[in-house]
Amino acid sequence: FFFFFFFQAEDGIRDAQESRGLGDVYKRQVYGCAIPTRVGVHNILHVLGAVDTPLKAYPGETNDTEMHRGYAGPQLLHKDFNHSQLSAPIKGRVLWVNLREEPIVYVGDRPFVFRDLTRPYVNVELTGIESSKVELVERMLKVDILNEADQYDGQFMVHDEDKPGELVGIWETANDGTVKTIRDVYEDIAETENARVKFLRLPVTDEQSPELKDFDSLVTMLLPEIKDCCNGKDAEEGPLSMIFNCQMGRGRTTTGMVVCCLLIGQVNPEYYSALTEAHPTSKLYPADANRYANGDFSCIVQLRSLLSDGKSSKHNVDLILEACDRMQNLRTAVNVWKVQMESADTTEEARSRAHHHGVHYLQRYYNLIAFSSYLSEEYDTTTGKLNSTFVSWMEMRPELANIHDRAQLD
Repeated sequence: FFFFFFFQAEDGIRDAQESRGLGDVYKRQVYGCAIPTRVGVHNILHVLGAVDTPLKAYPGETNDTEMHRGYAGPQLLHKDFNHSQLSAPIKGRVLWVNLREEPIVYVGDRPFVFRDLTRPYVNVELTGIESSKVELVERMLKVDILNEADQYDGQFMVHDEDKPGELVGIWETANDGTVKTIRDVYEDIAETENARVKFLRLPVTDEQSPELKDFDSLVTMLLPEIKDCCNGKDAEEGPLSMIFNCQMGRGRTTTGMVVCCLLIGQVNPEYYSALTEAHPTSKLYPADANRYANGDFSCIVQLRSLLSDGKSSKHNVDLILEACDRMQNLRTAVNVWKVQMESADTTEEARSRAHHHGVHYLQRYYNLIAFSSYLSEEYDTTTGKLNSTFVSWMEMRPELANIHDRAQLD
């Protein structure tokens, strides 16, 4: 029997200033962020040209006057884009993919999740749960919150940290206007402010590689949108920005961004030329770096040798990881865990944790390289479709799964 309570789910993203994109490579059209507040959702959409109402600010705070520079342009998919157009707002639209597995309910401005009372800082894992079920749980939680608030004069208790590690209860006003599921938040802003945003949900367990079927789900979500952009079919709707978020905007978010960029590179190969120019091999793989820092773990070397285009598939993934590394570079992060695991100063508990995280990160890196090769082999440039799913492609290559499952930090 578990006792659950509601714990704040926001990890520092209060407004659009904390979101990240591809830096100077194609001037940001694929973004990542942590779970935003409701004000943060509005401001991010505003900066990307998807909502016309002014930026919002919290009492006593102001927004960055230079935020217009973040406006989306078609430059990622259209090489002739004139960068001077970024000096003024451009109307655009947003495809927002939420990768959090944990059920989320907004109470007031902030998002909250439910946690086991005995483990308040640990996510409740629901590995393999479908998005429809997560959203069903969120709707049920909303009903429960409103019912409980009726018993306490319209108030509902949530929990936050007064100081790091010190939980405190806070009463929040809870009614139909303040309690929202995450889908409610995006649908409300689309309805009340005519925001040009499409919200998608794909639950992925924290600190783990997405399941193979999740890669196929991302392809289904993203590939049609990317093709339309490249073919100019969306010209009247304005440039498309793609945003990914999880809890902290780190692991799951970066993985979603990388998958998206791999699809862009497959549809528009010139994308890799621009990335190579920005990240030449000499900087991507420094001569003084050891093989682990370059991502050449034993399982990766084996994978590369088994793939028909193993070297180029790894290189493409490494280029994109470099472009999306504002919060985390997955390749170098694996090596960080390895170093920590092998350090004589590391406690046994920390060593075990480093090994656990390092192997999961390595398996995520492994799957991204395999996915890159899958795209190269299965993408039909004539039809713009993939000839098989990633799941079936991997099933035809059981040796790849065997190496993946035995991956170690060596």
